[in-house]
Amino acid sequence: MNNEELIKLKEYAKGVFEKEKIEVKIDINPDLSYEDCVKQINLKVKWEKEIEKIINTKDSETLERLYETPNDYIKMVALGKENGLFLYGDGGWGKSFNVKRELEKNNMKEGEDYVFICGYITPLQFYMKLYSAREKIIVFDDVNILENVTNLNMLKACLNENSKNVVHYHTTSKLLKDSDIPSKFEFNGRVIILLNVKPSKNKNLSAVGTRILDHHLNFNYKEKISILFDIAKNDFEGINLKDRIIVANWLKDNTSEATENLSIRLLQKCFNFFKYNKARWKVLAKNYIKNDEYTNLIVQGLEKDWCESTGKSRASYYRAKAKIEVTK
Repeated sequence: MNNEELIKLKEYAKGVFEKEKIEVKIDINPDLSYEDCVKQINLKVKWEKEIEKIINTKDSETLERLYETPNDYIKMVALGKENGLFLYGDGGWGKSFNVKRELEKNNMKEGEDYVFICGYITPLQFYMKLYSAREKIIVFDDVNILENVTNLNMLKACLNENSKNVVHYHTTSKLLKDSDIPSKFEFNGRVIILLNVKPSKNKNLSAVGTRILDHHLNFNYKEKISILFDIAKNDFEGINLKDRIIVANWLKDNTSEATENLSIRLLQKCFNFFKYNKARWKVLAKNYIKNDEYTNLIVQGLEKDWCESTGKSRASYYRAKAKIEVTK
């Protein structure tokens, strides 16, 4: 792009911003053509208008739309229409929160109708948990059950209607013998498994997956930012709505497709930084943001010499590029 086109582009951007009554920061890449830069400006303006609509809408249309399918799946399990659900995706995007909320919306109480199990669990502990909650919905939240063949076999038995959902566990352990738990029982409950990453190339897991619903909770960058603005409209102790929107806007302007820890948790951390020190919260937040350095180079416009600069292969370049293209 020559100087004449650059001046023309800046005038075009100024005119669009004045017409739409918005203030946005546009980083013009001189290596792009005039036409491509115009497209970027128009997409940026369109997105800013979408964010403005989210802020000015009282209800949570964005959350309802983006979480509609997983919430329907959770409801189907709650109503007994399905035996279970395998829900996985990046941490910090509300898997546990939405499961608990949907179960409670369907008049289910924790401890009575469903239980949450978190952390590491041995096969014997797994068997005992299955037995104690055999008539309930068991939510395994980031538990290692999928890493153990014995656990997976018991889980398959729970979901195998052909064998009447009978689970067996034979052991010489004194712990089980001293308890009132039998060596086999019929499982009449349902299961929900929450994980950040779905293990690949696992035959036993595949067998479990055919018996329950499976959903990948996956959002592109713009969807994530939209969710954060919708979340920011909700009350947060010690910080008013105006300041919550300021924090959300700052995150929008200081993150990108390269940000690895962009999440609802990050937004809440930034709220806490703001509450702690209004003069330094941006410094604290900036230090907390984690960007993938290789994807960040593409976001900044370094594409031609990406492989040479990073020492990575073309395949790695296209994987990093894909993260950005999905958002566009």
